[in-house]
Amino acid sequence: MSTADFDHLHPTGMNPCALEKSAYAEAVETWLCTGCGAPKPSVGAVDVQIQEERPADEPITFVNGCGVVLARRDFLRLLGTSRVEADLLLGKVSGPSGKVISDWVTVRGRQRVIVRGSSNVSYRRCESCGRHVYFAMGARYLFPAPAGSVSIYESDLYGLVVASSVLEGISLSNWPNLGVESLKVLPRPKDSLGELL
Repeated sequence: MSTADFDHLHPTGMNPCALEKSAYAEAVETWLCTGCGAPKPSVGAVDVQIQEERPADEPITFVNGCGVVLARRDFLRLLGTSRVEADLLLGKVSGPSGKVISDWVTVRGRQRVIVRGSSNVSYRRCESCGRHVYFAMGARYLFPAPAGSVSIYESDLYGLVVASSVLEGISLSNWPNLGVESLKVLPRPKDSLGELL
């Protein structure tokens, strides 16, 4: 039934970050879509200034209300520096004083995938930017197979989807707040929505 294997790397902690008020106002003027609360699809890497001195949940978390993934640099290095450089766009993370938190970066994928589900499905197209806004519970999977020769994708669930081969020989057990979920590519979606490209 599966044509490819992927893994979803996502935060399991309950402590997302928040943008500083002035940084949020600037984001709305530049890169944040207010229709769906995520970076506009045409925007590349983004820099953020968070209210926290540093993110609490390691090695991956997100900025609440603006759909930006944050990750530790050393965690991304485990995935392979050349892969990260080819597949991801990295930006700066600053604390409330404006000082850069050098061991953390924002992460945007050059390609983004929607992790699909099987129950309680809701879906809409953002009227402002055209992004697919999707939510579902139940068994998670991918449909269709991610396109191209990319190994690391940005997930719509504030994480990264990686080809399973990327994780071969890598131990992720010393990151207690990291969820690793196997994803199969299914021949048909369980949510009756067809392709969401």
